[in-house]
Amino acid sequence: YTQKGLMLRLSFLAASALSALAFSPSSVPSLRPALRNSAASVSMAVADIATAGELDDVVKASGDKLVVIDYSTTWCGPCKIVAPKYEALSDVYTDAVFLKCIGDSSAEATALMKREGIRSVPAFHFWKGGEKVEVIAGANVEALENTIKDNI
Repeated sequence: YTQKGLMLRLSFLAASALSALAFSPSSVPSLRPALRNSAASVSMAVADIATAGELDDVVKASGDKLVVIDYSTTWCGPCKIVAPKYEALSDVYTDAVFLKCIGDSSAEATALMKREGIRSVPAFHFWKGGEKVEVIAGANVEALENTIKDNI
């Protein structure tokens, strides 16, 4: 990519991600896009969350829209393998809200994982209409995609 081409692509990705969200970013001010080390791998469609309040706000604001949250940790090998695939799914299924919680990033994130009953990572929870509708434990990308398709 040329620098101009990369900037145009990043602008398009940012606009696409923002239009995919069912809530206004100002309604959940502490949400921040998940950024990676390289500008070419930026995914604005997955938002990091770190507290129970953030999750509750997103689930409430999303209404009947599917909310998918990936619970992981920095030390988890399978989490690192599934992360780019999860981000790719967020680009394909733009009618869903994709979140990520890194459990060892803060005490609040650890408390959120405890509240949600996370016993192993990666784990994926699916919310719709304010209710948890499905749970997947493990890095099973096929099951993850099928569950998204079934609930979107």
